Amino acid sequence: FSFHFKRFPSAKRVISGRTTPNRRGKNVYLPVMNQPANFFAEFPPISKEEWLARIARDLKGKPLDDLYWHLNEQITVDPFGHADDWPNPPAPFPVAGAWEINEDVDEQEPAAANRQALEALHAGAGSLCFRLPARQFSGVLQELLNGIYLDHISLHFCGTGVQEGPAAVLAALKGQAQGIPSYALRGSLFYDPGADAGRIRDWRYLADLLQYTQADFPGFRCITVDGRAEFGGPATAADELAGLLNRSKVYFEQLTGRGVSPGQLAGQMQFSMYIGKSYFVEIAKLRAFKTLWANFLKAWGAEPVYPVQDVRFFSGDYTGDLYTNMIRATTMAMSAVLGGANRLTVLPYDAGREAEAVYPRPFARRVARNVQHLLQLESGFAELTDPAAGSYYLEKLTAQLALSAWEKFQKL
Repeated sequence: FSFHFKRFPSAKRVISGRTTPNRRGKNVYLPVMNQPANFFAEFPPISKEEWLARIARDLKGKPLDDLYWHLNEQITVDPFGHADDWPNPPAPFPVAGAWEINEDVDEQEPAAANRQALEALHAGAGSLCFRLPARQFSGVLQELLNGIYLDHISLHFCGTGVQEGPAAVLAALKGQAQGIPSYALRGSLFYDPGADAGRIRDWRYLADLLQYTQADFPGFRCITVDGRAEFGGPATAADELAGLLNRSKVYFEQLTGRGVSPGQLAGQMQFSMYIGKSYFVEIAKLRAFKTLWANFLKAWGAEPVYPVQDVRFFSGDYTGDLYTNMIRATTMAMSAVLGGANRLTVLPYDAGREAEAVYPRPFARRVARNVQHLLQLESGFAELTDPAAGSYYLEKLTAQLALSAWEKFQKL
């Protein structure tokens, strides 16, 4: 700190600290920055015009326009953000920094799936997603959930069994809840009957399912709008968001006329959103959807709340180099967390290429979990609320995606 003390004398006053036990029980000293109100007074303000003039000199005749990123025909990303662009900066999204570490249980046999689930929980996962086949659930669930404390985790179900009988899944879960009342359970069903526009749907059944879930499983969400089909990479991010809103509109149109209020329906929905390797676009996309969903609900007369975002990796952005995928998983996970994911599933680095891996599958799952542990426990991302807030670049990109998506949604 010697340089800073000489250059900025007031820095001497901002260093303090406290003693606290670490995870091994040993007391450690943690420095705390108590920043005074006039900390930035020692840095003279520089206008955007001054910065642009300096940039033009440094470019030595190269046009500044060459540095702009044309995301698509409607959105051009400015490489240089400045406070002059935001006389009234947007407020941060008041969402908690902590997110659920999820693992998809992909073993086929119930006994093997239960072993994987227990392994994940012992290694720090707080959320599990089981794939249910099209058969009787009672015996399967009993074996799947053996030894799991259901009221301590987030529990999710997907697969053919859920699509064919979501109410049957909840009824079977209630019978296998090990004496835990159903209202104490939390989780979701990956049930999205509105995804197939050509399929005949009984909307009365879905309305009854919502009523049943709200009464007996208030901690569950029984509709998951799956965004896999909408995902198309950074160039179509606005189309993806508009598509999710348009899919949601079908549910609101059909169910509000069958006794389900807009607020009740919103409380039973979540969104499974996919992200790729375009780091900044994915951050802005997740943030933009929060704004879009709040405005969507406001238009329906419901309380404007933020969506529950179950974030997953687009497997097509993994490469044939498994170790490159380890690094890519970290940056993709960071974009999900900085964007405000409520639940994150990190794809193992050998997903789809298990035969090429040197190490056994449990190792790949462990690395995937540890990516999130590093972000939560070592990097402190879970301690932050909307960490992307205040970044002029990301705030502008968020606004551009939200406005473009809303225009596209209105046209749809």
